[in-house]
Amino acid sequence: MKSSKSKLRIRISILLISFILATSIFSVAQESKSREINKLLIKIEEGLSTGSVDKFSVYFNSRNYLSLANGSSGYFSSNQSYYIIKDYLSIYKPISFKFTNIVQETNSPFAAGNLKYNNNGIRGNATVFVTFQLIDNQWRISQITIN
Repeated sequence: MKSSKSKLRIRISILLISFILATSIFSVAQESKSREINKLLIKIEEGLSTGSVDKFSVYFNSRNYLSLANGSSGYFSSNQSYYIIKDYLSIYKPISFKFTNIVQETNSPFAAGNLKYNNNGIRGNATVFVTFQLIDNQWRISQITIN
């Protein structure tokens, strides 16, 4: 009887330690994911604020979905995406950009923000929506929508 209780305590202890380790590993993985996404979001904010697509274009997926207010819409290569967004930002010249909503607790994190721009002397606002995918252990931009 004493031996059974001892074995049960050992099993419970092992399960408890395993649970704590698993929780710690998951927490570290979530923190790492969050840091990587935040780093990428900063680069996108810097690039969209200044019209410098090159600040974040290295994070484009090989195939991206773009939907822009000027009518450009569809799937494009990373190279095409670079030039399409660069052309868009040369017409709608950015004044500022800031992400206002960020969701990271999902397999496809996304963020939305407000782009203030100048188009031929007329100021305007657009909502920017960006989605990310984990590809080969690196977060990539998979979609950009600007309305």
